[in-house]
Amino acid sequence: MTKLTKEISNLTSMLKGIEKDLGIDDLNPTESYIFLMIISEIEMSGQCTMLKAVEVANKSRSTVYKTIRKLVEKSILQIKTSSDDKRSFLLIPTI
Repeated sequence: MTKLTKEISNLTSMLKGIEKDLGIDDLNPTESYIFLMIISEIEMSGQCTMLKAVEVANKSRSTVYKTIRKLVEKSILQIKTSSDDKRSFLLIPTI
């Protein structure tokens, strides 16, 4: 194994361990990716709306919204109306 492939393998194992610790290891790869993109957007800009989640995940709107509903049902995310724009819905991680 090259140094790069070993580092990728280590990162993958570490991410899987974190997912297990958070109780999200049962998400499929698409759901996991969408969740990680939402978390990344929140870390970079301080918030993530449902529309922004579609943009950053680069997946269909229906796929992202279905995943958000699943994450809400699992108490991983909450949806709150933005105080700045009542038409906008913010995604709030609960874990």
